[in-house]
Amino acid sequence: MKKILIFLIVFYIVAIVFMPKENLYFTLKNTLKSEQIGLNEESLSDNFVSLKALGLVVSYDGIKSLQAKELIVTPFLFYNKIKAYEVSAASSFKEMFRFSADEVEITYAIWNYNEAKIYATGDFGELNGVFDLQKKSLQVVLKPSMEFENSSMLRQHFKKSEEGYIYETKIK
Repeated sequence: MKKILIFLIVFYIVAIVFMPKENLYFTLKNTLKSEQIGLNEESLSDNFVSLKALGLVVSYDGIKSLQAKELIVTPFLFYNKIKAYEVSAASSFKEMFRFSADEVEITYAIWNYNEAKIYATGDFGELNGVFDLQKKSLQVVLKPSMEFENSSMLRQHFKKSEEGYIYETKIK
């Protein structure tokens, strides 16, 4: 029994290390292209456990929408994490969306297969959210900063509650 357990653990570690992370990334990139979402990065590197992209720019319908200084994808098969650092709106949207995130983290665990959890911090405050994969709905709770509370443009999309500001939507 002990040998089987050791074999499974070694197999799991080898599967993670030798997983073709760059190929998975390019497959995702091609899949998103059919939805008019483009991903462009300055550099991409596989460092055994995770995939790291520097200078990531996300475009929608050919328009640069979002940029991140660094993106780290950690696929552990049963528990997967995507972390992005210094995320902000692209230069064409900076006047409209002047808030930026220091860190954005999206996690998905197989034991909670219906949802992906979202966490972000930035000059807008602290955000916690859940994306329900089955219902295709997003619910976000924001503990706002003073700067966010004074911004009526973005605040109008949120409902105020005891927990903070709540945003809910369905994604088609």
